[in-house]
Amino acid sequence: MSWPADLETALLELPPYLPAFEPAYWNDPGESLAARHVAPRSKGSARATLPITSEGAYRIISVESGLEYNWAIVIDGLLRPEYMVEQPEPICFYDIDGIEREHTFDFFIVTADSRRIYIQVKPLIFVERGFWDSTMKLIASQLCADHADEVLLLTEVGLHPDTVANAKLLRYVRRCPPLAAEDVVLDLLASAGATSTIEELVAASGLGGVAFVAALRLIDRGWLVVFEEGRIGYGSRVFLAAARFEHPQRVI
Repeated sequence: MSWPADLETALLELPPYLPAFEPAYWNDPGESLAARHVAPRSKGSARATLPITSEGAYRIISVESGLEYNWAIVIDGLLRPEYMVEQPEPICFYDIDGIEREHTFDFFIVTADSRRIYIQVKPLIFVERGFWDSTMKLIASQLCADHADEVLLLTEVGLHPDTVANAKLLRYVRRCPPLAAEDVVLDLLASAGATSTIEELVAASGLGGVAFVAALRLIDRGWLVVFEEGRIGYGSRVFLAAARFEHPQRVI
């Protein structure tokens, strides 16, 4: 069966696929490394999976609630840990009665500066009942220094919608390959010698939205610093990170 001539011609004339928006970390990501697998269904909470960057590779992690999902997005998107796993191997500890127990944290991460952190995510209403805060402190007091550096108990407090939006935005631009526009943005900002809005850089570059994506990629890698708090956008003021004033080889 042959294609109709008009359809065949139309298909041949389609523009090539734009690789800048190829979802690289959705192409066969690695499997979850969780020690305890999340049940696929629940009547009481959400279930979701998302790709993360970990040890230079893309891997799927599973979460058990919307709150865990948002924190996973923020941790991966803004903190950019070197390693991240959900439901890590359980930790043994002794409760206040001296009984040995096990606890499985929601996440374990290793930061860029090699800090090893266990993370528990719980809604504030449960933390306010007193159990989770005291348990986390008890576990933290019994962790040896060569096992972990910190235990964090995270709730919805401080998880501002702008924080989540920024993390999603920066995770998104990681799909894009290196752009020559990144050098253009860096040169423009270096020439300005002060802060500039992303909109001003885009306009000066003459590259339109490509320069906007380039600026976001530079923010994600720490080469540009956002001056104000709030949601990152065209109106955000940025400046060069001190270590990036000299950049003989910038596009990576």
